[in-house]
Amino acid sequence: MRDPRFDRLAEILAGYSTELKRNEKVLIEAFDAPDEMTIALVRAVRKRGAIPFVQLQRARVSRELALDASEPQLRLLARHELARMKQMDAYIAVRGSHNITEQADVPTDQMKLIAKKCDQSRTTAFRKRNGWCCDGRPRPWPSSPA
Repeated sequence: MRDPRFDRLAEILAGYSTELKRNEKVLIEAFDAPDEMTIALVRAVRKRGAIPFVQLQRARVSRELALDASEPQLRLLARHELARMKQMDAYIAVRGSHNITEQADVPTDQMKLIAKKCDQSRTTAFRKRNGWCCDGRPRPWPSSPA
């Protein structure tokens, strides 16, 4: 059963927040968000005539990559992400969390390296544009009604 709250949030993000237009390309990044929310975003983007692209992120997998990520690996990842972002007209990120301490055992220096090499490239392409929006959920996402 579809949760109307997901549909409403998706409409707000695709409409008011990013003002998507026909044929615009939008990257949707979902960080530990329910599939239902991501699907609602895809539908809302399509409804506006825009073209959705989706990247799913999972904290447990990101943690494992972060533990031993090398600088050359992160440089390549950053170049790849920046090239992808430059081809998009808009960016919508939804963030959730199953475990806020998931990356607590990743050394601080490693997290700083990742932030310097990757996180900057992810949003650099959109900070100077109007078409980007991030929505974070500090608590678990609402359960769908039964």
